[in-house]
Amino acid sequence: MNKNLINGIIVFLLIGLISLTGCGKKEIASARSTGNEDYENQVVVIEGAKGGEKKITVGEMRELDQKGIDASLTRTTGLLEKFKAAGPTVKDVLAQVGVNMEEYKGLGFAGRDGYYCLVTPEIVENYELILALAVDGNPELPTDTRPARLCIQGEFGPYWVRMVDKIVLYEEIPQKDINSVWVFKNLAEGIEPYSYEYYGDKDDSIELAQVFFRFDNVNNEALFTMKSADGFLKNESMNVVGERYYIKIEGEGSPMNISPYIKLGMNVKNIAWFSTNADAAIFPEQMARLLGETETDGLKGVSLGEILEEVRVKNIEDKNFEIIDMNGESVKVDGKDLYGGVLTINEDSYGVTWDGQKELPSIENLLRIKTVE
Repeated sequence: MNKNLINGIIVFLLIGLISLTGCGKKEIASARSTGNEDYENQVVVIEGAKGGEKKITVGEMRELDQKGIDASLTRTTGLLEKFKAAGPTVKDVLAQVGVNMEEYKGLGFAGRDGYYCLVTPEIVENYELILALAVDGNPELPTDTRPARLCIQGEFGPYWVRMVDKIVLYEEIPQKDINSVWVFKNLAEGIEPYSYEYYGDKDDSIELAQVFFRFDNVNNEALFTMKSADGFLKNESMNVVGERYYIKIEGEGSPMNISPYIKLGMNVKNIAWFSTNADAAIFPEQMARLLGETETDGLKGVSLGEILEEVRVKNIEDKNFEIIDMNGESVKVDGKDLYGGVLTINEDSYGVTWDGQKELPSIENLLRIKTVE
């Protein structure tokens, strides 16, 4: 066969192969412009960067590498939400404006509706963060989602922030030093509940700002941490929870965080405990679900030592503690003794009893456990 003919055939086949490959490659929806200049110029602001505030538009984010995912998240209502999402990684978005994500300890994502969620280093290490610019093949997001939506496959609904228009970078996350643990019901004694209307229901709720007044020391730079009975952990900025932020204490899902900024399904239901920088408050019924119960002298309850471990009290066995009753009586114990104490759940009170080896007075209705010198 003629050599030129052979070469011609090879070139023809290569061109055909390239053409087929090109036809088979589907453009990712998030890379397409809507053609609407105002839409494409929507801005996401990056605060806290070492070089000062940064900005990036939707149009600029479309020029980055795009990733498509079959997104699925479980809302705290139990509803499973599925959709196809596409957009750049948060790492690439930050790199585009000269920010190295690895130089920061935390990332806060804020939506136009005021909702906020802090993503900790553990989540960054274990999951890929994507800012979706397209959902179900449409590069123009709905009004309640634009300009971008945070997607963290594997995390619960509260982390899937809609309407992201701000990313806050944290060089350091203030460390907690929990030295006081309260029973929430008794801590909130005397605070007038607010009948909060939330999606058609009115339930008694306690404003957190009033609870914080009863703590010894609240650092507004710290994190507010919540954990549910099923193990879901969420961090918030103290600035977010300091105003118009409540704990719903009755009705479905209680205890549950509610606020005008929290949409249904983005709450933390059945809260077992929450903490600020130095104080933690527990909901004993939910702690029993989270940790399980033990039995002492025929009484079931939750180990005091395990409760303190769970809310992140450090070096328990090396410290001394004062256990304070609602009537003002107290007993001092060392940290090792706490593991012999059990918090019992009664109809109207939360008592403390001890195993047979501890000659310590029982507590009728626990208010607080605090460290002492």
